[in-house]
Amino acid sequence: MSESEGTPRVLRISFEFRVPRALKRNIHGSRVEKALDALTERVLGLAEAHFPWASEVVVRKEWLYDWIDERETHPLAATEYNSAR
Repeated sequence: MSESEGTPRVLRISFEFRVPRALKRNIHGSRVEKALDALTERVLGLAEAHFPWASEVVVRKEWLYDWIDERETHPLAATEYNSAR
């Protein structure tokens, strides 16, 4: 099968490590990098056994300052497709 055939699929698993707003401690970048490297190493060690169908793993590292992160959930009207009636 060529690269253009089939349905592209991605399984994304996210973890967010949240720092309390009032924390006065400085978080050193080198410490964060070491922690991320250790987590990445462990995940890659488990990947082949638990996701044998995957061809690659993309590791995304972000350090965010979420001054504004507003989310709203808006329920939609129930239909035969989105409800378990």
